[in-house]
Amino acid sequence: MKTIFYIFTIFPLKFAFFLWDIIFQAIPLSFLELLPPFRVTKKNLSIAFPNIADQQLNVLAKESYKETLKSFYETLYTWSRSNKKIIFHTKKIQNRYLFNVPEPKDGLIVFALHNRSIDFMLRWISSHRAHTSLYKQIKSKPINRFVKKFREEGDCKMVATGIGGVKSILSSIEKNQMTCMASDQVPARGLGVYATFFDHVCYSFSLAPNLARKSKKPILLSYLSYDRDLGHVMNFKKPSKEIYTESGVQAMNLEMEEVIRKSPCEYSWEYKKFRRLPAPLKDIYKD
Repeated sequence: MKTIFYIFTIFPLKFAFFLWDIIFQAIPLSFLELLPPFRVTKKNLSIAFPNIADQQLNVLAKESYKETLKSFYETLYTWSRSNKKIIFHTKKIQNRYLFNVPEPKDGLIVFALHNRSIDFMLRWISSHRAHTSLYKQIKSKPINRFVKKFREEGDCKMVATGIGGVKSILSSIEKNQMTCMASDQVPARGLGVYATFFDHVCYSFSLAPNLARKSKKPILLSYLSYDRDLGHVMNFKKPSKEIYTESGVQAMNLEMEEVIRKSPCEYSWEYKKFRRLPAPLKDIYKD
């Protein structure tokens, strides 16, 4: 399977990105609007940025969808390359000292968002430090087995989202280990709370701030970004102290918002972030 992914990503990253830029110049908006993921992208952007004009929204949605496809290419590329190759492509580490300061024996909580490829980011992290991380199982069993095995290289442990996975994460924190989790997706019922995200009510994953509040362990926000002149950038950010309080989930959402606003097109908007709303609110994705 690794060979298949390698063939699909035979072009170097920078050249592949250039090709996507050329291709999207020729794709009309009317065609993209036939695609459900693009329609979700546009809907989410209209919620997050309600004051932008329709023309600006269309431009941003198209740019965002293009970056999502680049992110998918990054993921397949990561699955078929060594950690040394990913380290090579990571041209800058923003606030690296935050990641290096906690000793391995002290434990660390890392929460991330889907800014470009999560797997690229995890590959860099796991090449520097073992961790226990949550992951959402892929529907295709062969691909799921491959990805799980791939992510567990370097003495890392992947646990599926759900009660069992949360228990494993709690155990790793109690043992002063590092744990990583994407905190911007809609969690299973019982694993989140309602907070606001871009001023809209949103069922939000509460595990990372809850762990921080109860364990008092260091917590960092991590995300991947891309600089056209430089290349890929790994970013670490120390969140507000509010994340250690009862309002930690809202503090976490605000931290992620701040990152997204810097470069909205790099975030994966094609996910139905606002799909689990409290009654009597209706499904905003239904026409």
